[in-house]
Amino acid sequence: MINNQFIDCLKLIDGITIHTGDAIGADYCHDEYPGGNFAPEAVVEAKSAEEVAAVLKLCSENDVPVTVRGAGTGQVGGSVPVKGGVVLSVKGMDKILGYNEEERTLRVQPGVLLQDVKAEAEKHGLYYPPDPGEKTATIGGNAATDAGGPCAVKYGSTKDYILDAVIVLADGSITTLAGNEAVIGSEGTLAVICELTLKLVDKPKADAILLLPFMDTESCIKAAATVIGTGCAPAVVEYMDTDMVEFSGNVTGNPVFPVEMDGERVAATLMAVLEDEDDDLVMEQMEAIAELAEEMECLDILVGDTTTMKRDMWAAHDAFHTSMESGAKNSFEYNITVPAENIAEMVEWVKAHAGEKGMKAMAYAHVGTGGMHIHVASDGDKDEFKTALAELSVAVYEKCASLGGDVRGEYGIGYAKVPFSERDRWSELMEGYFNSGRDIKMAFQLIDMRHKPTDFDMTMLHFLSEMQIPYTVVLTKSDKLNKAQTAERLSLIHGELGEYAENVEIIPFSSQKREDAEKLRSVIESCL
Repeated sequence: MINNQFIDCLKLIDGITIHTGDAIGADYCHDEYPGGNFAPEAVVEAKSAEEVAAVLKLCSENDVPVTVRGAGTGQVGGSVPVKGGVVLSVKGMDKILGYNEEERTLRVQPGVLLQDVKAEAEKHGLYYPPDPGEKTATIGGNAATDAGGPCAVKYGSTKDYILDAVIVLADGSITTLAGNEAVIGSEGTLAVICELTLKLVDKPKADAILLLPFMDTESCIKAAATVIGTGCAPAVVEYMDTDMVEFSGNVTGNPVFPVEMDGERVAATLMAVLEDEDDDLVMEQMEAIAELAEEMECLDILVGDTTTMKRDMWAAHDAFHTSMESGAKNSFEYNITVPAENIAEMVEWVKAHAGEKGMKAMAYAHVGTGGMHIHVASDGDKDEFKTALAELSVAVYEKCASLGGDVRGEYGIGYAKVPFSERDRWSELMEGYFNSGRDIKMAFQLIDMRHKPTDFDMTMLHFLSEMQIPYTVVLTKSDKLNKAQTAERLSLIHGELGEYAENVEIIPFSSQKREDAEKLRSVIESCL
């Protein structure tokens, strides 16, 4: 719990804005993930790296959890304060700090919106390629999740355009990282990004969009590999499920993608964007792909080569997510990555299993990178939808893993992708590990001595006891208590642990002050 003394210390930091109690808006308790709300005890708005540093130093010294937040457009609970504490908002760090004409770089703060980065690049006749769907996300959030988008097949992801970053570590120290080191993609767990230098590139001089409709999903995915392998280097290769195309077209009133061909329903459409130095070279790429049409078993090749057609096609594509939000009574998006060759299997599997639970699944995917956006929707009862969704989610993530995929997708992990039901599977994995013939001399169970042992602490001790694995209990954060408090907590913990404290070494320990370090070291050495 944050006390008044801590708040008073926060107020001493120049420049920041603090919200507590009823002044904390509901928006700080959730992002776009519909799974729940978690209220922070304080919200701090910072406008500089120095202010961020002061906040982090204070929170570190007082063991207060910090959750970094930008625009709050995430889909997985990544900026939600599941442990309370402080939400550190960088939305006010929204300045474009400068453009370097010679190096063709843009210096920005993390709160600058992606759409504003792209617009600034356009002002200088250049191009910022990363193009995740949510254009009102912050560039800091893009960096934290290493966002990609449709253009990643040709241009890569956010990390490929970050030349350096000013970051603040948990202890309040400020440093500059060259290149796209570990912080990029770490989802705010390692440091707070406070400034970024972005690389800009030449804007394509000519482009065209091809639509290739197919009668089945597998043929569509196979064709994508063929298109990518032509040597044309398409900037975008998108798989679009016809159910998604039709639903979105009905909601937006912009039905530009094919649903039927020659009286038969299309299963899926491939959208390929070709770019080059001039229209003639783009035409050569189109002709190369057209020659493969029969081999790919596509029903036709539709061309978008006028400004109006390209605008409408992109508008229809970019509306997939928002149309689900506005047009479906209940909906949820799975964002995952699987090897491109397994996209078809993943799509068909989710459609079948969602259907069994009374939901309809619709999908689109960035084929070049394997990034998938799978939406499930229903018109039924909201609570029933949530129950069915919880069951389906576990199965979806397990299927993704079985296909060699990654549940992080473009949005990251957050708390949404680690459902509590996964704990059963973790237990099985641990049991398998401990039963694998390893000669385990000692296990160390770490418990925060300031608090009552959690259910998970007790479960773990029960597990170790059942497996007959020797263990030592290490009580962390002993430096946060005085001698009288330490003695009192030791007595209480003995009682709280019950049978799990019998004939077991219990050692208070502080990593800061190295208290009882020798005692802990002797236990370790006795096992060697």
